[in-house]
Amino acid sequence: MKAVLFDFDGTLADTLELSFYAFKRIFKKYDNREVSTEQLIAMFGPTEDGIIAENLANKQSIPQAIADYYEIYQTDHTTQVHGSDDIYKLLHYLQSNRIPMGVITGKSRKAFDISAKSLKMAHFFDIVITGDDVQKAKPDPEGIGIALAFLGVSKDEAVFVGDSHADIKAGKAAGLRTYGVQWLSTYQSIHFEVEPDLIFTKVGQFLELLGNPRLNEANGSIKWLDWAKQIQSIAQIGLTYAKDVFDLERYEALRQISVDILDNYTLAGTDQIQLSFANETGYATPKVDVRGVVFEGDTILLVREKSDGAWALPGGWADIGYSASEVAVKEIQEEAGFDVVPVRLLAVLDKKFHNHPPEPYHVYKMFIHCRIVGGQAVGGVETSEVRFFAEHQLPELSTERNTESQIKTMFAFLRDPNKTVIMD
Repeated sequence: MKAVLFDFDGTLADTLELSFYAFKRIFKKYDNREVSTEQLIAMFGPTEDGIIAENLANKQSIPQAIADYYEIYQTDHTTQVHGSDDIYKLLHYLQSNRIPMGVITGKSRKAFDISAKSLKMAHFFDIVITGDDVQKAKPDPEGIGIALAFLGVSKDEAVFVGDSHADIKAGKAAGLRTYGVQWLSTYQSIHFEVEPDLIFTKVGQFLELLGNPRLNEANGSIKWLDWAKQIQSIAQIGLTYAKDVFDLERYEALRQISVDILDNYTLAGTDQIQLSFANETGYATPKVDVRGVVFEGDTILLVREKSDGAWALPGGWADIGYSASEVAVKEIQEEAGFDVVPVRLLAVLDKKFHNHPPEPYHVYKMFIHCRIVGGQAVGGVETSEVRFFAEHQLPELSTERNTESQIKTMFAFLRDPNKTVIMD
């Protein structure tokens, strides 16, 4: 990784709420109309000047409306927008490791300069491409191409990081590894129309990746994590079957190496790693995660996880003594309140082939279609809310548990009951 390119609003700076506030005041003042946040996001693409010019009905007031927008944006910036310590830590890390950084933003140069000065960020960036500097805004990759040429790096040597549909589409169109982020208080896209290579909900997750950016180019897997898992597996099996005391010592040493790898490249700490990663006995096999799939009309059942506030299909680790279908039935009842009967297996997926956050286990995911026969929607010990969602109105998903593409695959089974089981 020789360069990192960022979007700005919603990615590096928590400026979206201020932008929404300023735009809403302008449309109220000059058009006497209320504009929702969703309507404003739909207008995004042009610069602030362009958004006002294209969408303000009172055309003769456009010049003054633009001037007023910038006055509000600058005046309120110091009180409404505050820098993120985690973002500064990320930028300092990249700068100290001499990794060039660029910004590709739809903001005007004037709006960017206001924010960069107020947040004391300008000195971090080797190049900034604003909406004033391109003919075609994101999702067109023009700005990314300009930045790559300026920095002298190829598309295989850089990554693009953003929080919106347009960001992900632009990065993919440019041929870069492209990461979606939802780590500031306000971001544009809850789910992405084009799936990013990875999604980060915390800045620390990206920092961990940067700590060892040796990625497998074929599938984006983190090689050090793959190696640590394999070493741990070999050690666990050896400790199960070896009899010679010297062999046991060697396998213990291997297990410690796997712990050291994770301790070096993550923030978990040795004690937690040994407890959750290197504390199992017996023959090492993949863990099994079972997810229950319940439809109501053309909607799917999801539960809000207390752990991260995001939504998932009800489910969890397979329990000893229960069949896979019994686990699905039990998890749905405990997490969503419904009594169900299993209908059929829909998919068996290997978690490493899908865009989940990295984790220390090798996991198989089983998706089992179930039908409601009783009960009522009620949260459980680990869940706070239970709702049904349409395919095109999905909430923020708990990507540790399920991805958008997996949920959409479940809807494909709803549309085609004869669809065959999917297996990786």
